Amino acid sequence: MERKNIDIAVAILDVLKDAEYHTITGTTLKVAKYFHLTKKEMNEKFDSRKDKGDSITTSKIYVQVTFIISQLRKPKYIKDFPGTKSKGVFAITDKGLKLLSLTPTEIKKQINLDLKKI
Repeated sequence: MERKNIDIAVAILDVLKDAEYHTITGTTLKVAKYFHLTKKEMNEKFDSRKDKGDSITTSKIYVQVTFIISQLRKPKYIKDFPGTKSKGVFAITDKGLKLLSLTPTEIKKQINLDLKKI
């Protein structure tokens, strides 16, 4: 089942709500668990990545999570660990935590509004 990017964004923020630093791979695995993805769904790949091997980093969900994390950085919902941006270590910000006090519908609306401003 294809998941919308906005739903994955909500899942990512939920995973990060502990305010600890996370990696892209770890976050991807937790998002997969959040959505109860099957092994088959975890192994789905975009056509352009089908010949890249069987690593999680070639999976559709990994690519989606990576893209959405980059989008959540723009309105400052996520911050990178100092000096590690290229390594993908990040945490939720106070702004991101505040967003989680809203309902899922309100979170989606706010993310869409903030991304339109950028």
